[in-house]
Amino acid sequence: MKNNRAILLVVLLALSFLPVSLFASEAGNATLGGVNGYLVIPSAEPVYSSKDTSVSTGYSAIITSGTFANIPYLQVGFSNTYELGLAADITENTTDLLLNVKWRLSKNGNTSMAIGAVAQAINVGENTQFAAQVYFASTFNSSFIDWPSKTTILLGYTFDDNLNTDINFGMGFEIPFFKDTFNDKLKALIDFGNVSYSVSPSAGNAENRGMINVGLRLVPIEFLKSVYISADIRALDLFDDSGRALSLGATISFRP
Repeated sequence: MKNNRAILLVVLLALSFLPVSLFASEAGNATLGGVNGYLVIPSAEPVYSSKDTSVSTGYSAIITSGTFANIPYLQVGFSNTYELGLAADITENTTDLLLNVKWRLSKNGNTSMAIGAVAQAINVGENTQFAAQVYFASTFNSSFIDWPSKTTILLGYTFDDNLNTDINFGMGFEIPFFKDTFNDKLKALIDFGNVSYSVSPSAGNAENRGMINVGLRLVPIEFLKSVYISADIRALDLFDDSGRALSLGATISFRP
């Protein structure tokens, strides 16, 4: 374990010396459900795109007691305004499909507002159930304690008969992680609320008391012309013993 930590530290320090020009002008990674945002909370910003359509594909793994889940996903961005995504949450016994759409209604300076929806087919092929989440999100620059933060507030509604409450609330914070050391290429993530990426998540079920998640994010790096790679490490549902989990994710994006 100590050797693994030492290797991780060396890799992070090496990344800190990469030229700033290698990084995308707008960072952005997917949540576990394949929506551009934090850990499970979407942001108001769609996946980055210019006048040309961008395409991103990624994979997340969830590791917890008794469960290993695979979540591949695909994102498409249009005109830096619209986002369409598809993810599959796959465990040994079940497969869930998540289809998301997002529309940024406005962008004024550093403040964006958007509406979105996630349509879900749970346990596909065996007694399939359907659910949906709709939300309004606002993303803006603020501070978390004394650190500058890209902050999101989310309000939404879940269409599912099995939940205790249908009203959703969440907040997300993206904070530079040791900015001077890592040259603003590594972000700390915190999000919390009473909603997860799915009504039936493989880990981090916020149904009863809500949950808090933390993580680290490597912002997108251009390693070929118009091709970017990014990565996340996540700790989910920290205060709930039954839902606690570790997640790793990576994304490759084509941004012409």
